[in-house]
Amino acid sequence: MSKLKVLILASLCFFVAAGVFTGCGGSKKAKADVTIWHWMTDRQAAFEKLADQYFNETGVRVSFETYAPTDVYRNKISAAATANLLPDVFNPMGDKKEVASYIKAGFIADLTEAMNQDGWKDVFFQRVLDNASYAPGNEWGVKPGIYAVPIDVTSLMIFYNKDLFKQAGLDPEKPPKTWPEFIEAGKKLRAAGIQPFVSGFGEGWLIGAFAQSYQWNLFGKQGVMDTISGKIPYTDSRWVRIFKLFAEMRDNKLFASGIVTMINKDAERTFATGKAAMAFEGSWGVNVYQSMNPNLNYGVMMLPALPDAHYPIRIFGGDGSSFYVNASSPNKDKAIKFLRWMTQNEPQAFLAKETLNIPSNQRVAGDLPPALRVFSENIVNTFDPLPQIEAWQVVNFININLQSVIIGERTPEAAAKEVQGEKTRQMKAGAGK
Repeated sequence: MSKLKVLILASLCFFVAAGVFTGCGGSKKAKADVTIWHWMTDRQAAFEKLADQYFNETGVRVSFETYAPTDVYRNKISAAATANLLPDVFNPMGDKKEVASYIKAGFIADLTEAMNQDGWKDVFFQRVLDNASYAPGNEWGVKPGIYAVPIDVTSLMIFYNKDLFKQAGLDPEKPPKTWPEFIEAGKKLRAAGIQPFVSGFGEGWLIGAFAQSYQWNLFGKQGVMDTISGKIPYTDSRWVRIFKLFAEMRDNKLFASGIVTMINKDAERTFATGKAAMAFEGSWGVNVYQSMNPNLNYGVMMLPALPDAHYPIRIFGGDGSSFYVNASSPNKDKAIKFLRWMTQNEPQAFLAKETLNIPSNQRVAGDLPPALRVFSENIVNTFDPLPQIEAWQVVNFININLQSVIIGERTPEAAAKEVQGEKTRQMKAGAGK
Protein backbone atom coordinates (compact mmCIF):
# COMPACT_ATOMS: atom_id res chain seq x y z
CA MET A 1 0.00 0.00 0.00
CA SER A 2 1.34 3.43 -0.92
CA LYS A 3 2.23 6.00 1.76
CA LEU A 4 -0.59 8.20 0.46
CA LYS A 5 -3.19 5.47 1.02
CA VAL A 6 -1.85 4.67 4.47
CA LEU A 7 -2.02 8.32 5.49
CA ILE A 8 -5.60 8.80 4.37
CA LEU A 9 -7.12 5.49 5.45
CA ALA A 10 -8.18 6.99 8.78
CA SER A 11 -9.92 9.83 6.97
CA LEU A 12 -11.86 7.28 4.92
CA CYS A 13 -13.19 5.58 8.04
CA PHE A 14 -14.46 8.87 9.40
CA PHE A 15 -16.15 9.96 6.22
CA VAL A 16 -17.81 6.63 5.57
CA ALA A 17 -19.05 6.58 9.17
CA ALA A 18 -20.30 10.14 8.85
CA GLY A 19 -22.18 9.33 5.68
CA VAL A 20 -20.12 11.57 3.42
CA PHE A 21 -20.66 9.22 0.51
CA THR A 22 -24.37 8.89 1.16
CA GLY A 23 -26.22 9.88 -1.95
CA CYS A 24 -23.34 9.16 -4.34
CA GLY A 25 -25.76 7.03 -6.27
CA GLY A 26 -28.48 9.69 -6.19
CA SER A 27 -30.46 10.66 -9.23
CA LYS A 28 -28.46 13.80 -10.02
CA LYS A 29 -25.13 12.01 -10.07
CA ALA A 30 -26.53 9.00 -11.92
CA LYS A 31 -27.62 11.29 -14.75
CA ALA A 32 -24.30 13.13 -14.98
CA ASP A 33 -21.82 12.20 -17.68
CA VAL A 34 -19.06 14.13 -15.89
CA THR A 35 -18.97 14.84 -12.15
CA ILE A 36 -16.74 17.58 -10.76
CA TRP A 37 -16.04 18.09 -7.06
CA HIS A 38 -14.91 21.53 -5.95
CA TRP A 39 -14.80 23.87 -2.94
CA MET A 40 -15.60 27.23 -4.59
CA THR A 41 -19.00 28.05 -3.13
CA ASP A 42 -18.95 31.55 -4.61
CA ARG A 43 -18.68 30.13 -8.13
CA GLN A 44 -21.25 27.35 -8.00
CA ALA A 45 -23.97 29.38 -9.72
CA ALA A 46 -21.62 30.36 -12.56
CA PHE A 47 -20.42 26.78 -12.93
CA GLU A 48 -24.01 25.53 -13.16
CA LYS A 49 -24.80 28.05 -15.91
CA LEU A 50 -21.82 26.83 -17.90
CA ALA A 51 -22.87 23.22 -17.36
CA ASP A 52 -26.36 24.03 -18.67
CA GLN A 53 -24.90 25.74 -21.73
CA TYR A 54 -22.61 22.79 -22.42
CA PHE A 55 -25.53 20.36 -22.12
CA ASN A 56 -27.56 22.41 -24.58
CA GLU A 57 -24.66 22.42 -27.03
CA THR A 58 -23.47 18.82 -26.70
CA GLY A 59 -26.02 16.78 -24.79
CA VAL A 60 -23.32 15.93 -22.22
CA ARG A 61 -24.46 16.56 -18.65
CA VAL A 62 -21.87 17.96 -16.23
CA SER A 63 -22.53 18.09 -12.50
CA PHE A 64 -20.60 20.45 -10.21
CA GLU A 65 -20.74 19.36 -6.56
CA THR A 66 -19.56 21.76 -3.85
CA TYR A 67 -17.96 20.70 -0.56
CA ALA A 68 -16.78 23.33 1.89
CA PRO A 69 -14.90 24.58 3.80
CA THR A 70 -11.62 23.60 2.20
CA ASP A 71 -10.45 21.29 4.98
CA VAL A 72 -13.64 19.24 4.61
CA TYR A 73 -13.08 19.15 0.86
CA ARG A 74 -9.46 18.02 1.20
CA ASN A 75 -10.40 15.23 3.57
CA LYS A 76 -13.20 14.11 1.30
CA ILE A 77 -10.78 13.86 -1.63
CA SER A 78 -8.32 11.86 0.50
CA ALA A 79 -11.00 9.45 1.63
CA ALA A 80 -12.41 9.06 -1.88
CA ALA A 81 -8.97 8.26 -3.27
CA THR A 82 -8.53 5.35 -0.87
CA ALA A 83 -12.02 4.04 -1.61
CA ASN A 84 -11.61 4.46 -5.39
CA LEU A 85 -14.58 6.81 -5.32
CA LEU A 86 -12.96 9.88 -6.81
CA PRO A 87 -15.15 11.81 -9.25
CA ASP A 88 -14.23 12.40 -12.86
CA VAL A 89 -12.67 15.78 -12.04
CA PHE A 90 -11.29 17.08 -8.74
CA ASN A 91 -8.40 18.93 -7.09
CA PRO A 92 -6.40 17.44 -4.16
CA MET A 93 -5.57 21.02 -3.04
CA GLY A 94 -2.01 20.21 -2.08
CA ASP A 95 1.41 21.55 -2.92
CA LYS A 96 3.57 20.05 -5.65
CA LYS A 97 4.75 17.28 -3.33
CA GLU A 98 1.24 16.20 -2.33
CA VAL A 99 -0.11 16.36 -5.87
CA ALA A 100 2.87 14.26 -6.95
CA SER A 101 1.73 11.56 -4.52
CA TYR A 102 -1.66 11.46 -6.23
CA ILE A 103 -0.06 11.31 -9.66
CA LYS A 104 2.28 8.48 -8.72
CA ALA A 105 -0.59 6.59 -7.09
CA GLY A 106 -2.42 6.68 -10.43
CA PHE A 107 -5.20 9.07 -9.42
CA ILE A 108 -4.36 11.95 -11.79
CA ALA A 109 -4.16 11.78 -15.58
CA ASP A 110 -1.29 13.14 -17.65
CA LEU A 111 -2.89 15.77 -19.90
CA THR A 112 0.18 16.59 -21.98
CA GLU A 113 -1.04 14.89 -25.15
CA ALA A 114 -4.48 16.48 -24.90
CA MET A 115 -2.98 19.92 -24.22
CA ASN A 116 -0.78 19.63 -27.30
CA GLN A 117 -3.75 18.93 -29.57
CA ASP A 118 -5.14 21.87 -31.58
CA GLY A 119 -3.10 24.37 -29.60
CA TRP A 120 -5.12 23.98 -26.38
CA LYS A 121 -2.14 24.82 -24.19
CA ASP A 122 -1.54 28.04 -26.13
CA VAL A 123 -4.65 29.71 -24.68
CA PHE A 124 -3.15 29.80 -21.19
CA PHE A 125 -0.81 32.24 -19.52
CA GLN A 126 2.57 30.53 -19.68
CA ARG A 127 3.13 31.05 -15.97
CA VAL A 128 -0.08 29.28 -14.98
CA LEU A 129 0.68 26.43 -17.39
CA ASP A 130 4.12 26.08 -15.81
CA ASN A 131 2.47 25.72 -12.42
CA ALA A 132 0.19 23.02 -13.80
CA SER A 133 3.20 21.06 -14.99
CA TYR A 134 6.08 19.00 -13.63
CA ALA A 135 9.43 19.87 -15.15
CA PRO A 136 12.18 17.40 -16.05
CA GLY A 137 14.32 16.52 -13.06
CA ASN A 138 11.68 17.45 -10.49
CA GLU A 139 12.49 16.22 -6.98
CA TRP A 140 9.36 14.07 -6.73
CA GLY A 141 10.17 11.79 -9.64
CA VAL A 142 7.00 12.65 -11.58
CA LYS A 143 7.09 12.11 -15.33
CA PRO A 144 7.45 15.56 -16.94
CA GLY A 145 4.17 16.84 -18.30
CA ILE A 146 0.99 18.84 -17.78
CA TYR A 147 -1.36 17.45 -15.15
CA ALA A 148 -3.92 20.18 -14.42
CA VAL A 149 -6.34 22.42 -16.29
CA PRO A 150 -6.18 25.97 -14.86
CA ILE A 151 -9.49 27.84 -14.87
CA ASP A 152 -8.29 31.11 -13.35
CA VAL A 153 -5.16 32.87 -12.14
CA THR A 154 -4.28 34.69 -8.94
CA SER A 155 -1.49 36.89 -7.68
CA LEU A 156 -0.86 38.99 -4.57
CA MET A 157 -0.28 42.73 -4.71
CA ILE A 158 -1.19 45.75 -2.58
CA PHE A 159 -4.61 47.40 -2.72
CA TYR A 160 -4.62 51.02 -1.62
CA ASN A 161 -7.45 53.37 -0.72
CA LYS A 162 -7.25 56.44 -2.95
CA ASP A 163 -9.44 58.56 -0.70
CA LEU A 164 -7.29 57.85 2.37
CA PHE A 165 -4.14 58.54 0.37
CA LYS A 166 -5.54 61.92 -0.62
CA GLN A 167 -6.57 62.60 2.97
CA ALA A 168 -2.95 62.03 4.08
CA GLY A 169 -1.58 64.35 1.40
CA LEU A 170 -0.41 61.55 -0.90
CA ASP A 171 -1.01 61.47 -4.64
CA PRO A 172 -3.59 58.69 -5.19
CA GLU A 173 -2.44 58.27 -8.78
CA LYS A 174 1.20 57.82 -7.81
CA PRO A 175 1.47 55.08 -5.18
CA PRO A 176 4.93 54.27 -3.77
CA LYS A 177 7.18 52.21 -6.05
CA THR A 178 10.24 51.75 -3.82
CA TRP A 179 10.64 50.62 -0.23
CA PRO A 180 11.72 54.07 1.09
CA GLU A 181 8.69 55.65 -0.62
CA PHE A 182 6.48 52.97 0.94
CA ILE A 183 7.78 53.69 4.44
CA GLU A 184 7.36 57.43 3.96
CA ALA A 185 3.80 56.97 2.72
CA GLY A 186 3.07 54.85 5.77
CA LYS A 187 4.43 57.52 8.10
CA LYS A 188 2.25 60.20 6.47
CA LEU A 189 -0.82 57.99 6.76
CA ARG A 190 -0.13 57.31 10.44
CA ALA A 191 0.41 61.02 11.07
CA ALA A 192 -3.02 61.65 9.57
CA GLY A 193 -4.56 59.15 12.02
CA ILE A 194 -4.94 56.40 9.41
CA GLN A 195 -3.77 52.80 9.85
CA PRO A 196 -1.31 52.38 6.97
CA PHE A 197 -1.14 48.64 6.25
CA VAL A 198 -3.24 45.54 6.90
CA SER A 199 -3.13 41.90 5.86
CA GLY A 200 -4.04 38.54 7.29
CA PHE A 201 -0.59 38.03 8.78
CA GLY A 202 -2.11 35.70 11.35
CA GLU A 203 -2.18 33.24 8.43
CA GLY A 204 1.38 32.09 7.88
CA TRP A 205 1.17 31.73 4.13
CA LEU A 206 0.30 35.43 3.70
CA ILE A 207 3.15 36.82 5.78
CA GLY A 208 5.44 34.31 4.10
CA ALA A 209 4.31 35.39 0.63
CA PHE A 210 5.12 39.01 1.46
CA ALA A 211 8.61 38.01 2.65
CA GLN A 212 9.21 35.78 -0.37
CA SER A 213 8.86 38.75 -2.70
CA TYR A 214 11.90 40.29 -1.05
CA GLN A 215 13.77 36.99 -1.11
CA TRP A 216 13.41 37.03 -4.90
CA ASN A 217 14.28 40.74 -4.94
CA LEU A 218 17.53 40.18 -3.04
CA PHE A 219 18.57 36.66 -4.09
CA GLY A 220 17.13 36.10 -7.55
CA LYS A 221 15.96 32.69 -8.72
CA GLN A 222 19.31 30.94 -8.32
CA GLY A 223 19.72 32.35 -4.84
CA VAL A 224 16.26 31.09 -3.86
CA MET A 225 17.16 27.62 -5.14
CA ASP A 226 20.54 27.72 -3.37
CA THR A 227 18.77 28.56 -0.11
CA ILE A 228 16.41 25.61 -0.51
CA SER A 229 19.32 23.27 -1.24
CA GLY A 230 21.19 24.55 1.81
CA LYS A 231 24.04 26.30 -0.02
CA ILE A 232 22.94 29.68 1.34
CA PRO A 233 22.06 29.78 5.07
CA TYR A 234 19.16 31.71 6.49
CA THR A 235 21.69 33.63 8.56
CA ASP A 236 22.93 35.24 5.32
CA SER A 237 22.86 39.02 5.63
CA ARG A 238 20.20 39.25 2.94
CA TRP A 239 17.81 37.12 4.95
CA VAL A 240 18.55 39.15 8.05
CA ARG A 241 17.64 42.19 6.00
CA ILE A 242 14.28 40.65 5.05
CA PHE A 243 13.48 40.25 8.74
CA LYS A 244 14.61 43.84 9.25
CA LEU A 245 12.06 45.06 6.70
CA PHE A 246 9.31 43.86 9.02
CA ALA A 247 11.04 45.50 11.97
CA GLU A 248 11.19 48.74 9.99
CA MET A 249 7.47 48.61 9.27
CA ARG A 250 6.86 47.93 12.96
CA ASP A 251 9.08 50.77 14.17
CA ASN A 252 7.40 53.23 11.82
CA LYS A 253 3.95 52.06 12.97
CA LEU A 254 2.81 50.86 9.55
CA PHE A 255 1.04 47.75 10.80
CA ALA A 256 -2.64 47.74 11.68
CA SER A 257 -3.44 46.81 15.25
CA GLY A 258 -3.37 43.05 15.90
CA ILE A 259 -2.01 42.16 12.48
CA VAL A 260 -0.07 39.08 13.65
CA THR A 261 -3.25 37.38 14.85
CA MET A 262 -5.53 38.67 12.11
CA ILE A 263 -7.08 36.24 9.65
CA ASN A 264 -7.47 37.48 6.11
CA LYS A 265 -11.26 37.82 6.25
CA ASP A 266 -10.87 40.32 9.10
CA ALA A 267 -8.12 42.12 7.19
CA GLU A 268 -10.37 42.34 4.12
CA ARG A 269 -13.14 43.82 6.25
CA THR A 270 -10.73 46.35 7.76
CA PHE A 271 -9.67 47.57 4.32
CA ALA A 272 -13.16 47.47 2.83
CA THR A 273 -14.52 49.68 5.61
CA GLY A 274 -11.78 52.30 5.21
CA LYS A 275 -9.99 51.48 8.46
CA ALA A 276 -6.64 50.89 6.73
CA ALA A 277 -5.10 52.52 3.67
CA MET A 278 -3.21 49.56 2.18
CA ALA A 279 -3.88 45.81 2.11
CA PHE A 280 -1.64 43.00 0.94
CA GLU A 281 -4.20 40.80 -0.73
CA GLY A 282 -4.82 38.48 -3.65
CA SER A 283 -6.56 39.30 -6.90
CA TRP A 284 -9.70 37.69 -5.48
CA GLY A 285 -9.95 40.85 -3.35
CA VAL A 286 -11.59 42.57 -6.32
CA ASN A 287 -14.59 40.29 -5.87
CA VAL A 288 -14.44 40.50 -2.06
CA TYR A 289 -14.39 44.30 -1.95
CA GLN A 290 -17.15 44.54 -4.54
CA SER A 291 -19.40 42.53 -2.23
CA MET A 292 -18.31 44.28 0.98
CA ASN A 293 -18.24 47.87 -0.26
CA PRO A 294 -19.14 48.52 -3.92
CA ASN A 295 -18.25 52.20 -3.54
CA LEU A 296 -14.70 51.62 -2.28
CA ASN A 297 -12.33 53.84 -4.24
CA TYR A 298 -9.09 51.89 -4.56
CA GLY A 299 -6.14 51.17 -6.79
CA VAL A 300 -3.67 48.29 -7.00
CA MET A 301 0.10 48.63 -6.80
CA MET A 302 3.11 46.37 -7.09
CA LEU A 303 5.03 45.55 -3.92
CA PRO A 304 7.66 48.29 -3.45
CA ALA A 305 11.08 47.14 -4.58
CA LEU A 306 14.30 47.57 -2.64
CA PRO A 307 16.19 50.25 -4.62
CA ASP A 308 19.60 48.58 -4.19
CA ALA A 309 18.48 45.03 -4.96
CA HIS A 310 20.12 43.31 -7.93
CA TYR A 311 17.01 41.41 -9.04
CA PRO A 312 13.45 42.46 -9.94
CA ILE A 313 10.70 42.24 -7.34
CA ARG A 314 8.51 39.19 -7.79
CA ILE A 315 5.09 38.37 -6.37
CA PHE A 316 3.31 35.28 -5.14
CA GLY A 317 0.87 33.88 -7.67
CA GLY A 318 0.63 32.62 -11.21
CA ASP A 319 -1.59 29.83 -10.01
CA GLY A 320 -5.26 29.85 -9.19
CA SER A 321 -8.00 27.25 -9.30
CA SER A 322 -7.27 24.15 -11.34
CA PHE A 323 -9.00 20.89 -12.10
CA TYR A 324 -7.39 17.45 -12.36
CA VAL A 325 -8.84 14.54 -14.31
CA ASN A 326 -9.25 11.15 -12.65
CA ALA A 327 -6.86 8.86 -14.53
CA SER A 328 -9.09 5.80 -14.07
CA SER A 329 -12.42 7.48 -14.79
CA PRO A 330 -14.48 5.80 -17.52
CA ASN A 331 -15.56 9.33 -18.45
CA LYS A 332 -12.03 10.68 -18.77
CA ASP A 333 -12.37 11.68 -22.43
CA LYS A 334 -15.66 13.48 -21.79
CA ALA A 335 -14.13 15.26 -18.81
CA ILE A 336 -11.18 16.47 -20.86
CA LYS A 337 -13.45 17.69 -23.64
CA PHE A 338 -15.53 19.68 -21.18
CA LEU A 339 -12.49 21.25 -19.54
CA ARG A 340 -11.14 22.15 -22.97
CA TRP A 341 -14.46 23.88 -23.71
CA MET A 342 -14.51 25.58 -20.29
CA THR A 343 -11.14 27.23 -20.94
CA GLN A 344 -12.03 28.66 -24.33
CA ASN A 345 -12.74 32.35 -24.88
CA GLU A 346 -16.49 32.58 -24.31
CA PRO A 347 -16.75 30.47 -21.12
CA GLN A 348 -13.64 32.13 -19.69
CA ALA A 349 -15.01 35.61 -20.39
CA PHE A 350 -18.26 34.60 -18.69
CA LEU A 351 -16.43 33.30 -15.60
CA ALA A 352 -14.31 36.44 -15.38
CA LYS A 353 -17.40 38.65 -15.51
CA GLU A 354 -19.42 36.57 -13.04
CA THR A 355 -16.71 35.83 -10.47
CA LEU A 356 -14.28 38.76 -10.93
CA ASN A 357 -11.31 36.41 -11.14
CA ILE A 358 -8.50 36.58 -13.69
CA PRO A 359 -9.18 34.01 -16.42
CA SER A 360 -6.48 31.45 -17.15
CA ASN A 361 -7.10 32.12 -20.84
CA GLN A 362 -4.78 35.00 -21.67
CA ARG A 363 -6.75 35.87 -24.80
CA VAL A 364 -9.67 37.32 -22.84
CA ALA A 365 -7.64 39.05 -20.12
CA GLY A 366 -7.68 42.37 -21.97
CA ASP A 367 -11.39 42.93 -21.24
CA LEU A 368 -11.02 42.83 -17.46
CA PRO A 369 -11.98 45.64 -15.06
CA PRO A 370 -9.05 48.04 -14.36
CA ALA A 371 -8.01 46.55 -11.00
CA LEU A 372 -8.05 42.98 -12.31
CA ARG A 373 -6.16 44.09 -15.39
CA VAL A 374 -3.29 45.30 -13.18
CA PHE A 375 -3.12 41.85 -11.61
CA SER A 376 -3.32 40.20 -15.00
CA GLU A 377 -0.52 42.32 -16.43
CA ASN A 378 1.71 41.32 -13.54
CA ILE A 379 1.27 37.56 -13.89
CA VAL A 380 4.62 37.66 -15.70
CA ASN A 381 6.17 38.96 -12.47
CA THR A 382 5.08 36.04 -10.28
CA PHE A 383 7.57 33.58 -8.78
CA ASP A 384 9.06 31.12 -11.25
CA PRO A 385 8.08 27.48 -10.63
CA LEU A 386 10.97 25.62 -8.98
CA PRO A 387 11.99 21.96 -9.28
CA GLN A 388 12.32 21.78 -5.49
CA ILE A 389 10.40 23.35 -2.61
CA GLU A 390 11.44 24.24 0.92
CA ALA A 391 10.47 21.84 3.71
CA TRP A 392 7.17 22.88 5.25
CA GLN A 393 8.77 22.84 8.71
CA VAL A 394 11.27 25.48 7.63
CA VAL A 395 8.56 27.56 5.95
CA ASN A 396 6.57 27.42 9.18
CA PHE A 397 9.60 28.60 11.16
CA ILE A 398 10.06 31.53 8.78
CA ASN A 399 6.46 32.62 9.17
CA ILE A 400 6.41 32.28 12.94
CA ASN A 401 9.65 34.22 13.29
CA LEU A 402 8.38 36.98 11.02
CA GLN A 403 5.43 37.33 13.38
CA SER A 404 7.84 37.37 16.32
CA VAL A 405 9.79 40.24 14.78
CA ILE A 406 6.61 42.26 14.27
CA ILE A 407 5.66 42.02 17.94
CA GLY A 408 9.25 42.65 19.06
CA GLU A 409 9.70 39.20 20.57
CA ARG A 410 12.83 38.50 18.51
CA THR A 411 15.43 40.60 16.75
CA PRO A 412 15.89 40.03 13.01
CA GLU A 413 19.25 38.38 13.73
CA ALA A 414 17.75 36.03 16.31
CA ALA A 415 14.87 35.18 13.98
CA ALA A 416 17.26 34.30 11.15
CA LYS A 417 19.26 32.09 13.53
CA GLU A 418 16.09 30.28 14.63
CA VAL A 419 15.15 29.54 11.03
CA GLN A 420 18.61 28.30 10.17
CA GLY A 421 18.49 25.99 13.19
CA GLU A 422 15.33 24.37 11.85
CA LYS A 423 16.82 24.19 8.35
CA THR A 424 19.85 22.34 9.74
CA ARG A 425 17.60 19.91 11.60
CA GLN A 426 15.53 19.18 8.50
CA MET A 427 18.60 18.64 6.34
CA LYS A 428 20.04 16.22 8.89
CA ALA A 429 16.72 14.40 9.09
CA GLY A 430 16.61 14.15 5.32
CA ALA A 431 20.15 12.84 5.12
CA GLY A 432 19.30 10.15 7.66
CA LYS A 433 16.45 8.69 5.62
